[in-house]
Amino acid sequence: MSRPAHVYALAVVGAFAALGAGVGLAANFTLGFFIEQFVDPGDPPLDSIQVGMMFLVAIFFTYGVGPVAAGVAGIGIGQAMPDRELAAGIVSGAGSFVGFYLYVGLALFFTFAVLSEYGTGPMSGGGGGGGSPLDPAGLVTLVVQVSLPAGLVGMATGYLTSRVSDGGADEPNTDAAVEASVEPATDQ
Repeated sequence: MSRPAHVYALAVVGAFAALGAGVGLAANFTLGFFIEQFVDPGDPPLDSIQVGMMFLVAIFFTYGVGPVAAGVAGIGIGQAMPDRELAAGIVSGAGSFVGFYLYVGLALFFTFAVLSEYGTGPMSGGGGGGGSPLDPAGLVTLVVQVSLPAGLVGMATGYLTSRVSDGGADEPNTDAAVEASVEPATDQ
């Protein structure tokens, strides 16, 4: 029995949320480690070249992973909805588009939170010196721009995978084929 399409869309959004939390926490822990290794206590963390570079890499990685995750989601939805190309494309595309916002929000929240932990950055309330070289509000435009390819990748992979997927209905039963090819043992 097939599930309703909204269940699949919610699964895609939930997967993006889990991915966002995971990527954000990984960036948070990694940046925290680099801050403790390369920054003297009391100094702004982003005054360190190593920490600043890792901060930018974490942000770039967050945005770059979105369309890849949408492709994986589209493949999963396409396989779960064989021969329902249009529905699979719409579900995976819409789920990827909406899920991308949640993913980026969580990932960037945790990424920027580490700067607040050390008394600087956009979320610290102004204490301690140099903040982030990036304005978090300026990243909103980028979220909108990258959400479009994420949604399109999800839609295309969902549609194409559903189109070529047969849902396993035509696959031969390998257990029966193996049993038929084995000859019964005879007593001689």
